[in-house]
Amino acid sequence: MTRYMTAGAAALATTLALGTAALADTTPDLRGTWLGSYTTVQPSHYYKGDQPRFNQAEWVLDVQLQDGNVFWGPSKWRRDGDTVWNEYEATGTISLDGSGSIGIVETSPLVIGANALIDARYEDGKIYADFRSLRNGTTYSTVLERQVN
Repeated sequence: MTRYMTAGAAALATTLALGTAALADTTPDLRGTWLGSYTTVQPSHYYKGDQPRFNQAEWVLDVQLQDGNVFWGPSKWRRDGDTVWNEYEATGTISLDGSGSIGIVETSPLVIGANALIDARYEDGKIYADFRSLRNGTTYSTVLERQVN
């Protein structure tokens, strides 16, 4: 009986090891600096005008730490022409299903709670992201490309 239990335990350990190796193969390493430009729109009520406001801007996601499928790093944006970055924190997770789906929550150091939800996917070495502010209604889509230093 002990021989069968030992064989079963070995088979289970092998299966778990192969499953972990397969997970490592499908989880991209996102560490590094990612940059994208975009057009954003804010609702008209935000600026007390009668038209929505469109802006050109850029976003930097600097993934500094990654542990398996979860990651953390600064999230910064600025409008075209601005020199000062607006800085937040981003925490994210990469789906375990191998699809490249990424969920990111952006938080502000000034406000308790989430600033934005970002649905993204990693494909062909790029991050395709859809941003939705939870505070002012700003939305945009962008393609982030890894920056080489």
